[in-house]
Amino acid sequence: MATAIRTRDAVAPATPSVATRHAGYLFHPVIDFMLAGGGSMLLALPIILLIQDKKAIEAAALAWGFALSNVLNFPHFANSYQLLYSGIRGRIFGAESSRKVRLRYVWAGFVAPVLIGGFMFAAYAVGDVRMLSYAANAMAFTTGWHYVKQGYGVIAVLSAIRRIYYSEIEKRLLLLNGYVVWIYSWMVLNQTLHEDTLYGVKFFTFEVPSTLLTLGAVAAVLTTAAVIVAFAVRVLVRKQSVSWNGVVGYASALYLWLLAFHYDLIFAIFIPAFHSLQYLLFTWRYQLNKVSSELETTAGPTPAQSRPVVKRFAKFVVGGMVLGWLGFVALPILFDISLTPDQKMWGPSVFVFIFVMWINIHHYFIDNVIWRRDNEDVRKYLFAPR
Repeated sequence: MATAIRTRDAVAPATPSVATRHAGYLFHPVIDFMLAGGGSMLLALPIILLIQDKKAIEAAALAWGFALSNVLNFPHFANSYQLLYSGIRGRIFGAESSRKVRLRYVWAGFVAPVLIGGFMFAAYAVGDVRMLSYAANAMAFTTGWHYVKQGYGVIAVLSAIRRIYYSEIEKRLLLLNGYVVWIYSWMVLNQTLHEDTLYGVKFFTFEVPSTLLTLGAVAAVLTTAAVIVAFAVRVLVRKQSVSWNGVVGYASALYLWLLAFHYDLIFAIFIPAFHSLQYLLFTWRYQLNKVSSELETTAGPTPAQSRPVVKRFAKFVVGGMVLGWLGFVALPILFDISLTPDQKMWGPSVFVFIFVMWINIHHYFIDNVIWRRDNEDVRKYLFAPR
């Protein structure tokens, strides 16, 4: 959920009967808390503080983390493709779409994936390992940006559905802090990993002057302090509410998933799974509401637990799993068999590397289009009433 629904007009007028949820929450207070980031907070404490011998459990953690991340990443990434392309024709050619919306969908749906894929396949075609390796750093850069945008989106949406709105100063502080933490995290990554391998492909990072790293750390501390002060004034002085589940989602994305992963390998292994759960919290609520609303239009009032709703939602989820498997597993294997790359040059999994980088980088561009306040479908289905 890259771009947040930011303003007071985020909560659109109600559509009639939609998929049931607990009033003021996407699903339920506890479910929202756990999936928004609370689950990662509860797991982080014992992993970081109590497990002393990390090496002893590293292999098992890698196996479980890899399996869990893949199971959740398949629908996480594929669902974004389903949301983008299922209605893209109407977005581009529909009379109700503005020129800006048309250009966004053309860019995210067709231009960006061709440019990203073209760059990586060109690097492979000319045999430039270093050129291809920069895709890993680009992925780290856009992934951090994506985490920040999603974290901000979480606090904005979980607040808006409870009719909680923030001042312009509060929103700007949240965004500024997010961007600063993201850039600082990216600099730390480049400082600590000068050269490494990912899916067998060697990648290189950039030299970061120690002065810049220090300035980044100071800026992250100062902007974090500013957010804490702003929220303390809001709660203690002005007596205004906040969405604590939203705060948990925002804090998890920034401080656990962007910063803490640098310091604990075991916890870092599970971060993609936590991020995917946070994403699916919103995507699946959106899709449940959409399915229920569409069935209601064609067949009259349809309870959320009715068989047609469950069947269509399950089709969406299973379709995402299949698309994810195709993108992350089947297509890389097919390319590897067809082109037989030189493993001495590229390592054992170059096409896994290419497709993972391609999907991760493109994912940011997709989310930057579909999760916007001017997307009427998001306003209609994500904020649909109980």
